[in-house]
Amino acid sequence: MGIKRGTQSLQIIFFKYLFSVGLGLVLAAGVAISSFSLFINSKLVLPANYAEQIILKNKESIAKSYPFNQALLPEGTSYLLLSQDGKFIDTNMNESLKKEAKHFHQHDEILTPKTFFIEVKRPDGYVIINYMIEPHYANQWLEAHAPKVEILFGIWTALLCLLSGLFITVWWAKQISAQLAPMLQASQKIAMQDLDFKMGQSSIKEFNDVLNSLDDMKSALSESLRNNWMQEETRKRQISALTHDLKTPLAIAQGNAELLSDTELTQEQAAYVHFVVKNIDRISYYSQALIEMSQSDLTSINFKPIDTVTIAEKVKDVAREMASVHHFKLSELMEIDHHELLVDMNAFERAIQNVISNAVEHTEEAAIDIHINTTVNHLIIRVSDDGPGFTPEDLIKGTEPFYRGDKSRHSSLNYGLGLYSTKQIVTKHNGSLLLNNRENEKGAEVIIQLPLKS
Repeated sequence: MGIKRGTQSLQIIFFKYLFSVGLGLVLAAGVAISSFSLFINSKLVLPANYAEQIILKNKESIAKSYPFNQALLPEGTSYLLLSQDGKFIDTNMNESLKKEAKHFHQHDEILTPKTFFIEVKRPDGYVIINYMIEPHYANQWLEAHAPKVEILFGIWTALLCLLSGLFITVWWAKQISAQLAPMLQASQKIAMQDLDFKMGQSSIKEFNDVLNSLDDMKSALSESLRNNWMQEETRKRQISALTHDLKTPLAIAQGNAELLSDTELTQEQAAYVHFVVKNIDRISYYSQALIEMSQSDLTSINFKPIDTVTIAEKVKDVAREMASVHHFKLSELMEIDHHELLVDMNAFERAIQNVISNAVEHTEEAAIDIHINTTVNHLIIRVSDDGPGFTPEDLIKGTEPFYRGDKSRHSSLNYGLGLYSTKQIVTKHNGSLLLNNRENEKGAEVIIQLPLKS
């Protein structure tokens, strides 16, 4: 696939993210300052030096007014009126502020962060005015009840910065997620062995490296699956050729053995001929087992939408045919609604035959029950017998190839492929095969669940 031109590393992406966050914070602070200036220009908020400006503006009137006119002072200020010799005349300051005002009058150093003093010379003495350097609300109710302007400005600035950082982070997260999408899509398709797709690309170098690795993995897996498929096809052809080649010599041997059995033979010769015929039959069954084993993989299967009632009728037909051949009592129960399933009917019929054959092999009183019903999402087929039931080992290994369990309970012609083949067919239909023992009665049950077509 190669590296896409114009890619950039994660390190550059990270630095870009940091730069964009920093720029966003600067812009947020700028918006906060602009909004604060707008409030000041609209007279909703008084600037920090508003009191100082009013005092300086009225300084001459304050000096000449007699008696002293407190109304010339802005809101939020206090004063100390002293005589020519520094004696106390009048004040609205508290004690601590009064001491600081006297120190200021005596030219002592005063260290206060926001509290300032202005001294105005009057004919009858001095007035020392205290004021604060901080913004205020123009509305007196807000000044009394709302948070201080500095606190409100700080909250507003922090909120804008938070929103800016959040917006930028979400934007970058979406960009990174978009670059991750080809990797996620590729990994999902590879996991599903859907390898016929074109690998996507990313503008991030490290992501492209991963995509290159996934592309190599896809190619290697595709080659491996192709080799496995070819080997499997070769195996099937070999088995098919072998069984086909066996048919002719087996037929010849069986025919000659049957001809010999029709001639006059000694007791010993008849025993030998019977032994030959019996083992020829056994070899025929072995050949059939090989054929079933090669067919159980179901590499190709033809699905068609079929109604549940049609499938149930097919199950009943198969069961009745086998009941007439094997002479067992058949009990049927159908509780189904009309739905559609995607089914390969030939393969499914073979699966039903295998399940019923397994039940016939284990039934004790030649009685088999078949219960077919539909749920919201599934068609369920239960085949039950009245035999000894499954052993704990059977429940675990019953669907493994060539598993025969307790060989005393099986015929010599059972090769443990019936339930294995059935499971392969059901799995291809996205269904499940369950082995259970009947709850209230003696015997085993095999349950097939097939999903309804959505």
